[in-house]
Amino acid sequence: MISGPTNAAGGSAIPPDERLRQSGLRLMMAIAATLRVGRAYNAQNQVFVNQLENLLEHVRPIIQQSGEAVLVAHDSDLYLNGVRIPVNKSSFAFQKTVLELFERLAISGLRFESGVTARETSRLFSLFLTSEGPTGRALLAATEAEGLAGVAVILHASVDPSATRDGAGGAADATEAELVANQIYEPRIEALEVTGRRRQSAAVQGARLLLMPTSLQTTLEVRHAKRVVQPLVEGVSLSEPVVVGLSSLSQRDEYTYAHAVNVCGIAVAIGHFLGLDRRALSDLGVAALLHDVGKQAVAEAITNDMEKFTPEEKAAAERHPIEGLKLLARSTSLNPTTLNCMRVALEHHASGEGGYPVLPQDWQPSLLSQIVGVGDCFISLQSRLSETAPPVSPTEALGMMLGPLRRRFDPALLWALVRSVGFYPAGQVVELDDGSVGTVLAPNAEDPARPHLRVVLSTVGARLPADRQIEYRPLPPDRSVRRAFRIADYPDGVLRRGDEEPQQQAA
Repeated sequence: MISGPTNAAGGSAIPPDERLRQSGLRLMMAIAATLRVGRAYNAQNQVFVNQLENLLEHVRPIIQQSGEAVLVAHDSDLYLNGVRIPVNKSSFAFQKTVLELFERLAISGLRFESGVTARETSRLFSLFLTSEGPTGRALLAATEAEGLAGVAVILHASVDPSATRDGAGGAADATEAELVANQIYEPRIEALEVTGRRRQSAAVQGARLLLMPTSLQTTLEVRHAKRVVQPLVEGVSLSEPVVVGLSSLSQRDEYTYAHAVNVCGIAVAIGHFLGLDRRALSDLGVAALLHDVGKQAVAEAITNDMEKFTPEEKAAAERHPIEGLKLLARSTSLNPTTLNCMRVALEHHASGEGGYPVLPQDWQPSLLSQIVGVGDCFISLQSRLSETAPPVSPTEALGMMLGPLRRRFDPALLWALVRSVGFYPAGQVVELDDGSVGTVLAPNAEDPARPHLRVVLSTVGARLPADRQIEYRPLPPDRSVRRAFRIADYPDGVLRRGDEEPQQQAA
């Protein structure tokens, strides 16, 4: 039995959510007090300066614990980092003051980040207290014009009613549903409006900024990784099929970023199937995105493909989990999310025979590490950059993991992978028993062998016009899949069968 955390006296430590509730109460009171003092004194007055410092004294421990402090309003409640702040007689007036402020400013909340300064906080409250000052998007633009890096306004927030706490479910628990703050960090990428490949493409762009070598040489901000992961978590929450962007994996300069995003997408889908709540899915996604950061430290020592590794190259490659752990420990603020990331970076190759690094015999990799290990293998098989071991189709990758590689993985996680992506994952190109060709739209939860798909080539290889393409939702019992292909073998919608020339398209 796993025991809970203890304090120095040997008793039970305060649970993280309860600490956030208590911190939220103090932060709410400090904001209300800052508004009251700001109305009576100008920004240069020492009384106001002291009050701002008092406010930041409440903010900094929250950032140290969680990486950021996000206070948002939703349905007459205030939430701190997704945890509802309780209301009582003594705190009701403070809550009302903050809610009225957010309503007047046409915002949903505030975000404080590592490094926030008193000057930035003073400029923000000066905007709040200005008569006829900006609101909504104009307020967001004004904060950006001021160059406020450590504090920002949040325009929108939404709540996922299914993500309840304490596992009890029911109406009473709905007040504890995790709240998702959706500040528009990049207006061109609005998380809830991006679907399928657009989500994947946006995530790759975010991963590039996060994982490029120059970024990893400075402090690695986990909150930036959360922004990359959020659209993927939203996608599985909305029951969108997992889309693996295999086309980008064929480009060596994009491999690192696309691989990280694809492993993240698969891992989050498996976690969703296993019933992890939104917060756990977010942590899983961040850990999956960062699982291979240690490869940057060993990249210069490796020049050959895996099958041609020298003993020195093999040792360097097998050192990347430890290097990843060291980089994350050195570059991030320690909190539950980063500790999960560090453990996944260390353990994602440790399961099964031949796993590395070699851990103590009684060491059991965490569930998150095992999930990421499954996702990493599934994606790696499809994207191997080697002449002697060419990539395989998603269906072939599943067959290898359920066959010769099965002893490396927990059977329950392999089953979760199959149920998450189906025998024929979304985007897979398949040939049906009558010779027609289709692309898989989504797996079929009732029968993994009969996906939802769209027929794009006729039985004679002619490309079907858009108005004549046939969709099966799902593939009917009288039809079956004959074989599957890699997406790279299906350029511009025309399937290359073996070494033959593409089938002639219909005029």
